[in-house]
Order: sequence, then C-alpha cells, then structure tokens
Amino acid sequence: MASLWQKALMYLGLVDEDRVDQEPEQAAPTRTRSAVKTVNPQSPRERVAGRRVEPPPASRRAQPQHGSRSTGAVRAVPTMDAQSDVIEPAHFDDAKLLADRIRDRVPVVLNMRTTDPEMVRRLVDFCTGLTYALDGSMRKIDEGVILVLPPRVSLGREEKRRLADLGLYAIGDEQP
Repeated sequence: MASLWQKALMYLGLVDEDRVDQEPEQAAPTRTRSAVKTVNPQSPRERVAGRRVEPPPASRRAQPQHGSRSTGAVRAVPTMDAQSDVIEPAHFDDAKLLADRIRDRVPVVLNMRTTDPEMVRRLVDFCTGLTYALDGSMRKIDEGVILVLPPRVSLGREEKRRLADLGLYAIGDEQP
C-alpha cells in the first residue's frame, strides 16, 4: 500500500503510478557526513566569503524633494478640503445619490429636518454602513443635519462658514 507521501507525489505528477504500486525496497540506513561546514569566527583563514547587506545611507532615506518621485513603497496620502453637496432626502432612493457622491469623494450634508422620522432612521442606518464600508466618517453638525465625509476628506473653514450661513452648521459645536 502506498504511503501518503507517495500518493502526493503521484498526484502532483512527480512519479509514475507503476513506481508507487511497487513496494519500496527497504534500504539499509546509511550515515552521511554533514555537508555543513562549521566556521570558527575567531579564525580569519576560515571565514566564509559572502555578501553583506548594509542599510541605505541616511541621505537616501530622506524624504524626496518637492516634484521628485518617491521610490518608497509607502507614501503619505494628503487630506483634501472639499466643497460639500447638500441633500434634502424625501425618499429612500436619495440614498443612492448619497452613496454615489461619497464614492466620488465629495462630502455630503444630509438636511433631514423635514424628513419623516422613520425615513431618518433608515437613512442614518444606511449612512453608518456606507461610512464603515468606505472607511469614511459621519457626524451630526446641527439639529437634524448630518455630515458624511469620504476617507481623507475634510471641510475647510470657508465651507464650514458657507454651511453656517445656510443654517446647516453649528459653529459653536466645533469638534476637534
């Protein structure tokens, strides 16, 4: 009977089925000398020649100058200030418009002051799932008004003033 190892070799196509069906011959155990050579680090004659990898000099690790391309694998993603869209939802179909705007990296202000309370609950649940899935953020900026932000997008001072002039942003309740 073939061992699990032999079956695996046959499955991978590394041996023929005929070789697996035959019983393996019992070979006498032989001792082999280790091919690994032990090196005494104190003896300079027996040092092994090899390649030593050094870290890059500090000058190469510095941040690239403005306009030059970064060769690193990780780069900082800048936060951008954007102008927001104001949506006054009347139906749950407006949630699709909200999701499309967030995917396009546009902040959305939901003015739900005149929206049915049951619809407000559904829209808040939808916004919560949307911001979680897209790694965005959501916060209440005034009574009945919610700000939904895409990831790495914030509102600038001018946009906050514009929303305050529209009566949609309570400036006194500024959060850090």
